[in-house]
Amino acid sequence: MNRINNYDELVAARRMTETIIADRKRIINEHVDGFKEKLTPVMNIVNIFKNKGSGNSSLLKGGTSLAIDLFVGQKLLRKAGWFTRLIVPTLLRTLSSKVIGNSKKE
Repeated sequence: MNRINNYDELVAARRMTETIIADRKRIINEHVDGFKEKLTPVMNIVNIFKNKGSGNSSLLKGGTSLAIDLFVGQKLLRKAGWFTRLIVPTLLRTLSSKVIGNSKKE
């Protein structure tokens, strides 16, 4: 890092720093836009399941329940005790059904 000796060098350093910041913001925004594009199909599927019918969204709740059973119950908690393997998936299923119900009301 060079030592700044006068005002002109300070202004030049500030402009260079602002240019670097603007370039990095542009790169980050490009990455975020690319990530959004990749997530668009997933969000479309979630919206289809969420908007399915005017009543309850039992298909989405059933899918999340199955995913919780398979992933959490069998993969994450495979070395846990029987009590933990019984309680944690139940709590997650309850929480997910409440979240799905709240998002349905909005």
